[in-house]
Amino acid sequence: MHLHYNCETMHKQVLLWGLALFLLLGSGCARASRQADSANVQISLTAIPFPPHIGDTQLIIQVADEMGKPIDDAHLAIKGDMTHAGMEPVLAEVDGGGEDGVYKIPFEWTMAGDWVVTVDLRLPDGSKAQKRFDMAVHFEDEDTCEEDEQGS
Repeated sequence: MHLHYNCETMHKQVLLWGLALFLLLGSGCARASRQADSANVQISLTAIPFPPHIGDTQLIIQVADEMGKPIDDAHLAIKGDMTHAGMEPVLAEVDGGGEDGVYKIPFEWTMAGDWVVTVDLRLPDGSKAQKRFDMAVHFEDEDTCEEDEQGS
């Protein structure tokens, strides 16, 4: 009986080590496949008007490959989040339609303050990229405000 206990204990240890090895190798394979699906692209963002203020705007997103060649056929999903809790995100999406790698996307800033704009990009081959941008949205265009005060 004592010998049976040792074999059973050893069998459980072998199973546990096998399971640990399987999980370790499985997570490494998943990580490698995610990296393989990642697009190596350059993404830049600006807004018109700039600096942005509350209301309608146009996001200008420029997309190029690692060599600087413009990409016109990407799918872009844009999400604007305020940096504080309690606000609903502003969403926009475009499927292709870039001109020389430039995508013009209508967007509405719903409140002044600090925003994080996340651009999720998917290429026709299925590869993906993501980039986050910090934006400060103002109540009004500051230049217009100063002109109004001086003109009165």
